[in-house]
This record gives sequence, structure tokens and C-alpha cells, in this order.
Amino acid sequence: MSTRIYQLSSILLRPRAAQVNAKCPIISSRAFSRLSRASPATEIAQRLKSDGRVVIESMFTPSQVSRLNADLDTACADIPVGRPANANTPPLPDRIDAELFGQNTKRLGNLAAFREEVIDDDIMHDAAAEIFKETGDYWLSTAQMIEPGPGSKAQPLHADAAGWWPFWSMGDQWTPDFTVNFLIATTDTTEANGATGVVRGSHKIKYTEAMHDTDFGLWRFPDDEVEQIKLKAGDCLLLEGRVVHRGEENKTSDEFRRLLN
Repeated sequence: MSTRIYQLSSILLRPRAAQVNAKCPIISSRAFSRLSRASPATEIAQRLKSDGRVVIESMFTPSQVSRLNADLDTACADIPVGRPANANTPPLPDRIDAELFGQNTKRLGNLAAFREEVIDDDIMHDAAAEIFKETGDYWLSTAQMIEPGPGSKAQPLHADAAGWWPFWSMGDQWTPDFTVNFLIATTDTTEANGATGVVRGSHKIKYTEAMHDTDFGLWRFPDDEVEQIKLKAGDCLLLEGRVVHRGEENKTSDEFRRLLN
């Protein structure tokens, strides 16, 4: 695991290219969708496929969020910043842990809190079943809390699916989803405290072409192509695995942005 993360980080932390290659179909005019938890799973999956991201508003109630935060407050009190969610993971080479995981960011892993209310939520399962119907079953690969504190710098842009071999080997003709990220806000996320930034249309990049193009800056996009998506506590930002995104800089002096990943 640490080797894979290091290899990926060596790509993420390379000098940034000045512009995006023309082969990257950035859909700069298209707004993302905001749906309710009453929306059909088919609509959620369709919007995710077409736009790369969709917000499910009020996926969890204020009462659920309050009780979950109370548990997380206790659990992460002694968690060090700048480390991966797995406390047993050895430090990465070249001391890049803080750059990759956040200089003032706490990550709490192996999180199965509120199993029946969160992990077994009907909307989560209905959406996942629809999203993964091309490939069959699905399972939980990650359950962690991410809490960027004041002064946390922006992450490198990245695509979550890049940690799995189908991302690099599947090709461009048949591109079923094989991983998605339910980013559940348990605090409000704002432009100031670093709401997640998403590159519009980046899930449509043809990587079979891009990887052979020496002018292509892998996951290097101008800041004006990165759209911050603000959430209220209880909202869920659902990200397609190929979409390029990052946690933005927390520019506040006293706010901790908290997400379940």
C-alpha cells in the first residue's frame, strides 16, 4: 500500500503544467446537479456518469450529524496531523507525508461508526447498486474521516480511481465505474475552509492518448478550471472515480472542515 501511494504521489507532486492539453474535454459551462435523498437511484447514477459529480442534499439529518461528530471528536482527539488514516502505515520516503496527507489535516481510518445509519443507508446502497450494475457487486474499500484544519494547504489534484489497475489498463471504449467516493460533510464546507475543488469534465479524459502525449501535464489544470463545491453538514458529494479533484486550502484561522470519505 505504501509503495502504491508513493508511486502515485511522485506523479501528483510533479511541477505543474501551465495549461491543459486540448485532448482534455473540460466542460466549463456545465453546472453540477444537486439532488435530494428522495431522488431515484437511476437519476443519481445518470447525473454522476454525465457530470462526474453530484450532490445529494441533506442525505443525513442534523441529529445524525451531531451524534456522529460527537463520536468523532473523541476518536480523533489524539490523532496526529499529516499522516495517512492507517496509523500503522510507515512514513513515506522523502518526508512527503505532510504534503500528500495535509500539513494540518487529521485522518481517522478503519471507521465503521454508525454502521446502520451511514454505511447501510438505503440511498447509499441503492445508488451503488445502480452505479455498479455493469460490473456486478460492490464493497466498501475505504472508511475514513478527513479533517483539514486552519492553514491546511490544497491537496495535489488527483483522481481516486488511479489507485486501482483498471484505471490505467481498461482503455477508453468501455468505462464502467469501478470506484466512487461518497464524501459526506459533517460540517459546512465553504470556499474559505477549503471545500472540495473539482475539474469539470475531467472524468472524460482519454488516458490512453494522454499517457503517450509528452505535452500532457497529468492532472495539471489552471485554477480557474477547478470549481469548489460547497456543502452543508449532512450533504454528500458523490464523485466518479476518474474525476480530477482536490481538497482546497483551509484559509480560516479557526475552522475545521470535516468529511467522511
